[in-house]
Amino acid sequence: MGKPILAIVILLAVASASRAAAQEESTPEAIAAMKNGEVGRLERDSLKAYGEIARFDVSIGWDEAAGPRPAGYAGRRVRYVADCKAATLAVAAVGVADSSGKLVKTLVFPPGAADAVRPLEGSPEAGWLREACR
Repeated sequence: MGKPILAIVILLAVASASRAAAQEESTPEAIAAMKNGEVGRLERDSLKAYGEIARFDVSIGWDEAAGPRPAGYAGRRVRYVADCKAATLAVAAVGVADSSGKLVKTLVFPPGAADAVRPLEGSPEAGWLREACR
């Protein structure tokens, strides 16, 4: 009788851990974050300023210098909203593209869904914020 209960407890623990990991990967910040082997480029034509607030897009793709592209790799186009006065960034949207560049998924995050954070000094995000808020 104790073994079935133990099995159920283990099953529930594994299921909740899997759900927590899936939620972590689905946060706006996690989807938008650059990973090892990727490079990002600020799309200058997307830059719009509204007083102390700026909006811009960043294209994230595989860096060929990092080696061959992993199978199933998906590039992204991330839209950021910058608060120039507070020097923070928030993710507003992410577009996911397949290896041919065709858009396969668009994720739009309502205001307040993504936390505005101050990027680390020297990071690509800090550079994009600096360029957007000139």
